[in-house]
Amino acid sequence: MKPKIVILGCGFAGFGAFYSLAKKLKDKAELTVIDSSVFSLSKPILPEVAFGERALNEALIPIGSTIEKFNHKFIRKEVKLIKPQVNQVILTDDTIVDYDYLLISVGAVKDYDAIEGFSEYGYSICDYTQALRFLDRRATSIGKKIVIGAALTKWGSASTVKTLAAPCEGPIGEIMFMLDYYLRKHNRRHETSITVFTPGEIFFEDVGEKVHKDMEPIIKKSNINVVTNKVLKRIDKEYIEFEDSTKLECDMAIIIPPYKGPQFLIDSNLTDEAGFIPTDKYMRHINYGNIFAAGDINASSMPKLGHIAVRQSYTAASVIISEITQKNVIVPFKPEILCIMNRGENATLILSDWMYGGNRDLTLSGKIPKFMKMGFDAYYFYSHGKMPPRLSEEYLSKFLEKCCNK
Repeated sequence: MKPKIVILGCGFAGFGAFYSLAKKLKDKAELTVIDSSVFSLSKPILPEVAFGERALNEALIPIGSTIEKFNHKFIRKEVKLIKPQVNQVILTDDTIVDYDYLLISVGAVKDYDAIEGFSEYGYSICDYTQALRFLDRRATSIGKKIVIGAALTKWGSASTVKTLAAPCEGPIGEIMFMLDYYLRKHNRRHETSITVFTPGEIFFEDVGEKVHKDMEPIIKKSNINVVTNKVLKRIDKEYIEFEDSTKLECDMAIIIPPYKGPQFLIDSNLTDEAGFIPTDKYMRHINYGNIFAAGDINASSMPKLGHIAVRQSYTAASVIISEITQKNVIVPFKPEILCIMNRGENATLILSDWMYGGNRDLTLSGKIPKFMKMGFDAYYFYSHGKMPPRLSEEYLSKFLEKCCNK
């Protein structure tokens, strides 16, 4: 009987695991992907959707037809509970899905409700609903005192990697630069202030001194004010307030909310107190040998970044493949930060493993990273969730080191 592999969630990590498993195992296993949506959302495109540069459908990849093309199964339903003792996933309609291996890649919940005043006065770009709200607001009145930042996320005890005050500040950088470009393009920058806040001691706390040194003049040239150690308390119509009782005047607040784990995982007793899944270095659950977690839901995923999610999915999939095929070829998880921030006319690429004890801490700004981002977005969309060949990452790393060490 073929082993049954179930993947919960089909974002970067879900697609990464699926393609790895389908390619290596072929007909040696039954794969089932479960997701509450018919589409997988490509989140790196959301800032461009929010600014009207891309249509939302360019960020949506059909899941069902993609999975079924490989003769595997897709179920569009929400999960109610996991029973790890009997290897079962219970769906909200009480359907039971049995598994031999379970890979959880559902991502984290963006807890907008945790921010007082967000529903009335807050905006975000963390999901397509919020991106479209921002787009509607931008079309009418974008405001003259704009504040951008991340709420504090409180992590659980399973977060053994260096924990960050904000889940990921890359989207904040992208929004602030794109906003600066947009306002200059429409001759409105002189009448609008942009202030960025972070709950951390430093903005972009997941990268090292070299990246900060490279980014500081770009932030300064864009006339963006940065304030640190600011924990968001509430949003009002005319200001935002912090836990230290200070306030910033604000007629538009753009916020990354706190992250937390989905309730069904907490109810299944698979998480730490914050709702994130504890795993070993192979993405295997610390208590259940046939359950794996990759992406934002993994407690060791820090920051919550697509590149890290994909790398975790490769490691988890390789362990499952090795056990089924009895071939011990494990892809080690080597965390690094790789992201490209769209800055309007240009872009900045960041490659850093400083936070994990490495010595790479590089940036590349200009037209080339802009074209790289456009190329990645197109490849990911038209290939239906596939990553560029892994060799391209090695070439990119060598290219950056050569360019940046001149």
